[in-house]
Amino acid sequence: MPNRLALALLLLAPFSAAPQTPDWNKINEEAMRHFQALVRLDTTNPPGNETRVVDYVQKVLEAEGISVIVAAQDPKRANLIARLKGNGSKRPLLIVGHSDTVQVDPTKWTFPPFSATRDGGYVYGRGTRDDKSDLLAVMMTMLMLKRSNVPLQRDVIMLSEAGEEASTGPGIEYLVNERWRDIDAEICLAEGGGVRRKDGKVLYGTIQTTENNHALPS
Repeated sequence: MPNRLALALLLLAPFSAAPQTPDWNKINEEAMRHFQALVRLDTTNPPGNETRVVDYVQKVLEAEGISVIVAAQDPKRANLIARLKGNGSKRPLLIVGHSDTVQVDPTKWTFPPFSATRDGGYVYGRGTRDDKSDLLAVMMTMLMLKRSNVPLQRDVIMLSEAGEEASTGPGIEYLVNERWRDIDAEICLAEGGGVRRKDGKVLYGTIQTTENNHALPS
């Protein structure tokens, strides 16, 4: 989570002259609590039921004074959009995690796939890598920016996206066609790419890029 957060913060410069160093131990404890809670929500797609995640994230963000839009084509398969306002000198940054997971066969798992069991330094559960880890990272990014009162040049928009795995209709297709103004941004950080580590040390990072030529409706 700190690696994804650091990348987001880099794009949000400038900061205050002397930003406060985060208490990473405290943040990591909080992040782990939220991470396990998200993994324990069964959002296997199909059928999805991503609104379970939206309800959880909405409560967390609104408790910190962050406004939330719940955007749903299907009430059981909602998307969540949250925004922190910048000064408008640059176009927004969109940070995305999807809330659904692929199918799972519980008989092949040592630990129940929605238990978020911690064992041997790992968390076991469906969605721990794809994609509730990223969803957790973008949620924590929003919380930390809000708490730190970081002076932003651009709006930061968080999206919890439904239907990425098997049915994009209620997720990104609906958002692009019906809610584009709520997610329109210059830059989007999503799940593509990653970080390669050895013995706990970062060796290199990978980034996937693309161009978005979608025209804003008049």
